[in-house]
Amino acid sequence: MTDRYYAVTHLGRVRASNQDRMLTRPDAGLWVVADGMGGHAGGAEASRIATDAVEQAVTHGMELADAFEVAHSQVRMAQSDDPELSEMGTTLVAVREHDDGFELAWVGDSRIYRYSSATDRFECLTRDHNVASRLLDSGRITVEQARSHPQRHMLTDCIGQREGLPTIETARYRWQPGDRLLLCTDGLTGEVDDADILDALKTSDDLEAIGVSLADQALEAGGRDNITLVVLDAPG
Repeated sequence: MTDRYYAVTHLGRVRASNQDRMLTRPDAGLWVVADGMGGHAGGAEASRIATDAVEQAVTHGMELADAFEVAHSQVRMAQSDDPELSEMGTTLVAVREHDDGFELAWVGDSRIYRYSSATDRFECLTRDHNVASRLLDSGRITVEQARSHPQRHMLTDCIGQREGLPTIETARYRWQPGDRLLLCTDGLTGEVDDADILDALKTSDDLEAIGVSLADQALEAGGRDNITLVVLDAPG
């Protein structure tokens, strides 16, 4: 816990291992969350490789999109080196500060939300890379249907995918007074709806209390997946 951020990861109530990974490097202006997949060993290894790769690449001066490509390459190499890890992959979301703003990048269905106390605006800054999101974008299902769609966990892009490069999306924003970001895996968003996430983000200035409340809500709703989140406030 620091004055600016709070991070927590939890096994959940069902899974036998935690395949999520998070990285907090405030000295480098870098925060990362990953959700691994591909079996007990594979998922944990993919998320570890990816977060470590992004950390090293960014601290050596790379932009986030390039760092994500490095992460993908390193996961692919690990797949080739060990047949038991051939099916592993991971989602990846990251925030990197630049002067008075921040850059974000993502692959998969982990998310980054922003709430502004100055404007009372709440939005998801990322777009899920999964089948349900594609159906939603094409108008074939509604937002409510997407939330419970049977293919909502079927990713269309991930770090470590075997067919082509994953879609790496990026965006840049200026910090605004009162901005608060939430990076999280679908262990949170699969259990807690956006309205309750907003309530948690806006009702307290205690970041630890916010993080603990969100994790507890996910556990109380079933905790069917690993739960990982980072709450981050604008500087100053």
